[in-house]
This record gives sequence, C-alpha cells and structure tokens, in this order.
Amino acid sequence: MVDALYSLVDVNERLNQLVFDPFNISNLDMTMKSSSDDTSSISDQVLDRICKNVLPQIHRHVNKLIVEPHSLKYILRNFNTYPQLFSLSFNNFQEKILYQYLTVDSNLHHLLTEQITHLSVRIQNEIIATFFETLSDVFVLILSSCKRLVSLDFFQLFPDQMWSSNIFAFPSTSFTSLILTQLKINVKTFHACLYLLDRHLPILSALIINVLKISCALSNIDKMKKLPKLKYFSLTSLDYTCNYDDEIIPLLHRMINLEELMSYLAIIRVDLPYIDGAHLYEDIQIHMPRLNKLTFSINTAVVKINISINFPSNEDIQRSFIERGYQQVGSDVDSTVTEGEGRCHVYSLPYQFETFLHLNNSFQGGMFNKVRHVTMTDDRPFEHKFF
Repeated sequence: MVDALYSLVDVNERLNQLVFDPFNISNLDMTMKSSSDDTSSISDQVLDRICKNVLPQIHRHVNKLIVEPHSLKYILRNFNTYPQLFSLSFNNFQEKILYQYLTVDSNLHHLLTEQITHLSVRIQNEIIATFFETLSDVFVLILSSCKRLVSLDFFQLFPDQMWSSNIFAFPSTSFTSLILTQLKINVKTFHACLYLLDRHLPILSALIINVLKISCALSNIDKMKKLPKLKYFSLTSLDYTCNYDDEIIPLLHRMINLEELMSYLAIIRVDLPYIDGAHLYEDIQIHMPRLNKLTFSINTAVVKINISINFPSNEDIQRSFIERGYQQVGSDVDSTVTEGEGRCHVYSLPYQFETFLHLNNSFQGGMFNKVRHVTMTDDRPFEHKFF
C-alpha cells in the first residue's frame, strides 16, 4: 500500500485524486511483507519521502495505522496529528523497545491516551525460551494508559508460529480496565487465564486466549464467580492436559451467557471415556442456555488403569453427535495404540483451525482448506496408500 502511494504521488492530477481518495488512504500500512508474509522495514529513502510528501496530505484521513519499529521512528520524527486515527498496530517489536516508546514519546502517549480504541501488538523475540518481565509491564502500561481502549490483541511471535507463545506471566503490578471488551492474548499458564478473568477486566465480552500449558491453577483465585458479561470465548492449547475435567469444565460453567465457544484442545483422561457428542452436550452445552455456536477440535487420549473401558468405534462416536443434533462433525478413532490406551479426535466441519495435530492412520479424510500446520504421529507405520 505505502509503496504504491509513494510511486504514484505527483505523477499527474488524476492519479493524485485517486491516491488521495479518503477510501484508499484510511488504512495505512507502513510495513513491507515478504513472500513468506514476514514483516520487514521500508527503506530509509522511501520512508523519508513518504513522511515529507505523502503523510502531510493524508494524515487527517487515516483511521488505521500499521507500523514496525523503523517506520514508527520516522512517523514520530515527522509527527502530524491524526484526528481520525482510532486503530494502531505495532508489528515486529521487541518488548524493551516498545516499552521505551510507550514510556518516553509524548506524541505516541497522546495518541494512545486520547484516541486509540483498537490496538494490536506483535512482539518478536529471537530467543524462544527467554521470559522478559518487560512483556508484562508493557501489557499493564497499555491498559493503564489507553483510556479509550476497547479491543487489544497482544501476541508474541516466534519463527515457528504453530508453537507461538507470549510467555506472559501475571504482572507484579495489579491492573484493571473498566472499558476493555475484547482481548486476544497468549499466556504461559491456565492460572494466567483465570487471573485475567478475576475482576481485572469486568466488562470483557470476548476473550481469545492461547495457553501454553494447562495444569492445575493456584488456589488464590475465585473459581466459582460467574462471568455474565462474556459472550465469546476461544481457548487453544496445543499441549496435552490432564486437567480438562477439574479446570476447563468449571471455567466454562461460569460463562452463563456465552453465545459462541471455540476450543482447540488435547486431553488425557484416566479411566474416563472419550470426549464425544454426549459429553459436549451434557457437560458443556446445557450449562450455556444462550450458546448458539460451538466450534471445536478435541484430541482425547484415554488411559485405562483401574477399570475396564470398551473403546467405542468411530461409528459410535458419530452416533453420539447425530443423536444430539450436532451437524457435520468429523471423528477419527484409534483404539489400537496399546491394550490400555485409546485415542479419539473429534472436530467441527468444515474445519476452522490452521493446525491439525496427531494425525494418524485412523484419519477419515476430507477437505481442510484452512490447515497450515500438520503433525503426523502413529505407532504403526504410514502406508503409501494413506497418501
């Protein structure tokens, strides 16, 4: 977008009218995208000319702005007021650099405090395993500074985005936002998810959260208080969890007014059956009387230790959904792993997720147009006919 503006400005009057039409310049992307969709910087020469020749003519019409560290530096150096700007995206920032901008630059502070209602933050770090406390500080600073903020996307990106995780722990400083209604975030633990919902965001209506590891949460959070404001909830966790029944289900039961639920989970159950249509209806859906859309991809690994379980067939799993009125559900049942273990994958169709994990010989086939990441695991070798 921005390079097109730069190349067409002042070619002739007709092109100028086209370039500076408010419809074309309301969303301004000051980044470059590579063939692999990675964010990169615009050259200094182009940025300098854009700031001098383009921005002075369009700044009053810009509603949405996307920047990376280099372009933000130029914009702030050649700062114009953006009276119509309400949406700002920080792409490819290191958390310490972004924290400096948020605490030092007065122009940026004014925008965030007085105008921005929608904010997106993409943090890029080279060392995946490193946790910086600055990240939590950035999150708290944003919520405390942005007085008009109603929607926040807060993510950390790693080279392999299938395993992306914003290693976000709960901050040392308490925070509250009385106006934030939508939050999209990656967190390290399930406790961090409960922490966010524990009185800190009282009018939150939509939460999209990716949890690195779901385990038993600490006990200093009220796990019984209802969450009547929440209307949309999306929970993703790629790692297997043993705490589905004692952590996830109680949280869902608190969402009494939920209208849409999306879940991507991998579950280990001991001496309990697979997650099937009966479970989703009896343990989830009947507790959410306003739920009108349920989208899911759930892998269950069942381990038999103390009791005898007859693993159901794929036809049995399908019947459990059909009898309860579920439409278009896929299922792959593999009961041949070991004598005491079975696996089952159930998922809404058409498949809505970019990741398909634990694909094995029980896969039933189908169209999965949105999938970008696949892992294949099976104790039995894949035969050529599988492909």
